[in-house]
Amino acid sequence: MSIVLAAAGLGVGFAVAVVLGSAHQARQRPVRWLAESYVHVFRGVPLVLMILLVHQLIGERRILGFDATPFSSAVVALILYSSAYQADIIRTGMRSVPTGIVDSARLAGSSSWQVYRLVKLPYSLRVMQPALSGQGITLFKDTSVVVIIGVADLTTTARIVLGGDVGNTSYWVATYLVVGLLYFVVAFGLSRLALRVEGRFRAGDLVHSLADTG
Repeated sequence: MSIVLAAAGLGVGFAVAVVLGSAHQARQRPVRWLAESYVHVFRGVPLVLMILLVHQLIGERRILGFDATPFSSAVVALILYSSAYQADIIRTGMRSVPTGIVDSARLAGSSSWQVYRLVKLPYSLRVMQPALSGQGITLFKDTSVVVIIGVADLTTTARIVLGGDVGNTSYWVATYLVVGLLYFVVAFGLSRLALRVEGRFRAGDLVHSLADTG
């Protein structure tokens, strides 16, 4: 459940973040203001508070023909939270694209959409990959706070197993150490995968630079 929550928050949040990051580069000032306001608001609210607020707004209600559940409340809150941080990362990545590359693409006759899709976004993704990977690992660990609305993630399951019996107190430390170990195993695996992907990006950049030099 923790992995599903993190994947949903990261995947949908990234799609929202790409739109927001692009809006930061818009020429229209109201568009930039809306994107900046979104990032500042949802990045400035603690995740625990955001989950509670979202759950109070949509929890246990019927919206667009669907019954909202604590799980859907948690997913929406994680998307809002994750997209705000990822949008800030994307905005920074977009600014790191060398103007020479963009100018060359425009001189070659590329449209603004082609420059964005084929030049800016791929280049910035390589620059942003370490920061996005770190954000993903952080969000995975942060999913443990959904326990406050009863979503049956790993932490919630541990609490249910322990129950309210005082006699189980001696097992609390061991149980939560196992929970912490499971979080560590997944987070460590994600970090190693991110390093491998980053290494491939760097190898690709080296091959292209050597080809250009030749």
